[in-house]
Amino acid sequence: MDEPEYKDVLEALNSLISEKPKAGDKQAYEAAFESMQTYLERLDLVSDLTKLKVIHVAGTKGKGSTCAMVESMLQQCGYKTGLFTSPHLVDVRERIRLQGRPIAIPTFIKHFWWCFNNLKEYADAHPGMPAYFRFMTILALKVFLEEKVDVAILEVGVGGRLDATNCIPKPIVCGVTSLGFDHVELLGHTLPEIAREKAGIFKKGVPAFTVQQPVDALQALLEVAARVEAPLKLAAPFDQYVLPPEGFHQLGLAGVHQRVNASLAVQLAATWEQSAGHSCGSSDPAGAAKRAQQVAQLQLPDAYAAGLRQCVWPGRAQVISQSWVSEGAAEGLGTTFFLDGAHTPESMATCAEWFAEASQLQQESSRRTGQPLTPPHRILLFNCMKERNPEALLQPFMTTLAAKGLGFQQALFVPPESSYRKLGSTEQHKDLSWQHGLQRVYQSNLSNSPRGVARAGLRLPPLPGLEGSQDATQGAVLSSLRATLNWLKRCGQEGPKAPLQVLVTGSLYLVGDVLKLLNKAPV
Repeated sequence: MDEPEYKDVLEALNSLISEKPKAGDKQAYEAAFESMQTYLERLDLVSDLTKLKVIHVAGTKGKGSTCAMVESMLQQCGYKTGLFTSPHLVDVRERIRLQGRPIAIPTFIKHFWWCFNNLKEYADAHPGMPAYFRFMTILALKVFLEEKVDVAILEVGVGGRLDATNCIPKPIVCGVTSLGFDHVELLGHTLPEIAREKAGIFKKGVPAFTVQQPVDALQALLEVAARVEAPLKLAAPFDQYVLPPEGFHQLGLAGVHQRVNASLAVQLAATWEQSAGHSCGSSDPAGAAKRAQQVAQLQLPDAYAAGLRQCVWPGRAQVISQSWVSEGAAEGLGTTFFLDGAHTPESMATCAEWFAEASQLQQESSRRTGQPLTPPHRILLFNCMKERNPEALLQPFMTTLAAKGLGFQQALFVPPESSYRKLGSTEQHKDLSWQHGLQRVYQSNLSNSPRGVARAGLRLPPLPGLEGSQDATQGAVLSSLRATLNWLKRCGQEGPKAPLQVLVTGSLYLVGDVLKLLNKAPV
């Protein structure tokens, strides 16, 4: 970005990044949630929120993907959509989308300064300025109101009950995606405790849907729904829908798990149309009623099928084929990046399932096109945030891959260029103790995981900046993501005799930085 004013905006926004409350400090989160009402009152937005026709989505896995599918389907139906999600991969504007695209810079700047300057007038009064995520939530709501979207789709940040997005008094419909263990220090150490926090978005009389959950988690959701008088139902499995006559080849988002997200997304879109579709300026009331009826009869409407097919959600089960060949160099068999921002135990296992399937599909595609049937050289590129438990992430990941008979020839542990504290920073990290810890966890799990066999005749350039006598087959720590990608580029340019498959996972920050360095950023 070269717009000076946008840089000023980012500097002001980053000034709102605060230290996260200490683990288990629920009182701090309670107070932060209560402050949302104060901020909205200071901006005179409280009564305006009732104008938004909101779809509110909580859960542990697949929240963003589900929201993206809902957005894509309702766009296909002709509605003006607004989508708020987190975190972003490269540019903060990804968090606020209008009509499926990150908000334009001039629009972002205009609404940012309105919110920031008006709140700044009260900076000396309690509770001061809102922290980063709460400010972004307020900004998104202001944008959706000013841009007069037909539907506002809100993804919960953390939990539900105390999340900043839970300031919406009465959404049109709520959804809870698959539940698992994440943010346990705030949400609880059991699935029922976590489920109750997620169900905190339920409102009296507002229909709610979820997908198949562990028995104890589902029971907790049902208990909260009954207490607040919110009708809660299970979304019908996607495989039960009758597909359009012209056929439905596949979802735009890869992975078997996305069919679970699609089942919830379809129900949320249909329920929203049934309740609010007729009152939108850009709506087709007859079409909305027809689609809602089709979904009730387990028939997938044409517009929904198109939306699901065309849905794109960067950094999640994303595959990028990269050509590194330089002029005059022998042509190699290519480098394929498999990117997935999985960062919970359950999502890491799901990522492994997806990667095994996607890796095999690529080999089958090569076979069909007559390319040499050379087994791929697989490389893991991994990092996770320091509040994560590396063992809890890598153990299910490697166990799942082992069950598929897959392993890596090399595993590389590299710090990202961005972090929660330094969004978009390009400063190289000096302390690699965390990455060395990740390498040790990986190595300890290797005994239960098949390691890839080094390919005869496959010569790769030496890894950059290796400390001591590290062996990448056991896991190696590299100090720079840029240097790592430059090494992969050299591998492609020097024409390896096997296709390279690089799985990037463990952190959305890492995935975002790789996309940026590959010039594949979503903005």
